[in-house]
Amino acid sequence: VPGTNQVTVDVGVKDYLGNIEVIYQGGMGQIHVKKISAKITRADGQTQTKPLENKKGSTIELEGTKQTDRVEVWVDMVNGETYKINDQLQEYRIH
Repeated sequence: VPGTNQVTVDVGVKDYLGNIEVIYQGGMGQIHVKKISAKITRADGQTQTKPLENKKGSTIELEGTKQTDRVEVWVDMVNGETYKINDQLQEYRIH
């Protein structure tokens, strides 16, 4: 992502149910953002995509599993470009 378009979205750790919190932190490129979406691909093969509001502190929760799930965050810019800014595997922690 070019520096002038950078935004940050934090993907939290799983809670005891396997759910994952996704939080928008804003950034230099916030004024250029058209749409933000977070997608989870669960260990059981199901997928879920949710929109994230272009407002710092906006939060959504993705319904994960008690196994390893994949979370991707996509940002569409007003100039038509689309960037994947997060792509990570989220493991379920047993404590």
